[in-house]
Amino acid sequence: FMIFLRFAITVMILTLLPYAGYAAKLQLTVGADSAILINADTGTVLFEKNPDKIQYPASITKIGTCLFALKSLSNRLDDSVTAENDAIVTITKEAKKKSGYSVPGWWLEENSSNIGIKRDEEMKLDDLLYGMMVASGNDAANVVAHYVGGTIQAFLDELNGYIKNIGCKNTHFQNPHGLHHPKHVSTARDMALMAQEAMKYPHFKEIVATVRFTRPKTNKQAPTVLVQTNKLLRKGKFFYPKSIGIKTGYTSDAENTLVAAAVHDGRTLIAVLMKEKQRDDLFKDAKKLFEAAYSQPKLEKVLIKGGQQKQKIRLHGGSKPLIAFVQKDICLQFYPAEEPNLKCLLHLDEQLKAPLKKGERIGEIRLMDESEQMIQSFVVHSYEDIPATWAHRLKEALFSK
Repeated sequence: FMIFLRFAITVMILTLLPYAGYAAKLQLTVGADSAILINADTGTVLFEKNPDKIQYPASITKIGTCLFALKSLSNRLDDSVTAENDAIVTITKEAKKKSGYSVPGWWLEENSSNIGIKRDEEMKLDDLLYGMMVASGNDAANVVAHYVGGTIQAFLDELNGYIKNIGCKNTHFQNPHGLHHPKHVSTARDMALMAQEAMKYPHFKEIVATVRFTRPKTNKQAPTVLVQTNKLLRKGKFFYPKSIGIKTGYTSDAENTLVAAAVHDGRTLIAVLMKEKQRDDLFKDAKKLFEAAYSQPKLEKVLIKGGQQKQKIRLHGGSKPLIAFVQKDICLQFYPAEEPNLKCLLHLDEQLKAPLKKGERIGEIRLMDESEQMIQSFVVHSYEDIPATWAHRLKEALFSK
């Protein structure tokens, strides 16, 4: 375990470091009013357009609902859930607006997207998640929320607290499904964060990549085939082989919204598009973003040249300065739109002192990201023998007795 030493410089900036990347974000245009493209593993932003502008999310809301349901009950997906009346209450959009949106925000609207759940119908929790994410069932979202939270309002309170904890600063959900409410809002950046967190759940990835799902027979209905709303996943004009889900959305106020994920050569990207006028343009723009990123070549830069380093380090008890030796070049591989800002710091081993032999380990170089997290480390050795001074040898001899 490495610590700072009082008697030596223990964090040295080597050669041209700290290394500062100058990532050039992708240069292209999209029709959506807000958009963002991120790396799902690192969170690096490759493209953005009004990413923090407040928007109505519509049914991409269901990403948050599904994420929180899996976080809460991922080990209980076979639970049988009974649809309560509060989860399937339906009124007209006009009646909602006339009330000044004083009625519960989760009440369903006539003719809105649903999977036809009936009062007292029994379904497995997992089937409800598929109904919500594949066919965008607003009724399924309500039933899930009611079961997970005990009441839909309790679920929303917990969900809103949770998404703030994961970094969503400008999101507030008034319902689990995304039907319009003037206070039901999010941003492209927040939706990307939610999707990034959700994609850490393997079952979420399975659900949102499903093209067709057969809802099993229930106590109220025969089996039903549910079809994916995301055209990137379906054979046809907008099919995109690299696509792995996630969710579409639409209301007249939100216009068209989409969160999409794709993977190529092990690199997973998440695109968010909000307030797109034409639905087909969602899929065109998502493909444009993904292809712009995937067409970039991987580059490599040498951060520290292998061999003897220039800096001389004062070593406790040493008769001459310590020189670090790196066995081979320390390199960084990256895509142009994702070039990171890094610090390269040399940490000397605890209680390092003379004498030292040539080639003996003296510490490690750590590559640190902007949040001070170590992303990689490399062992560093002594370039040459470092004899102890006669005074240090005498002191060691006296105190060792």
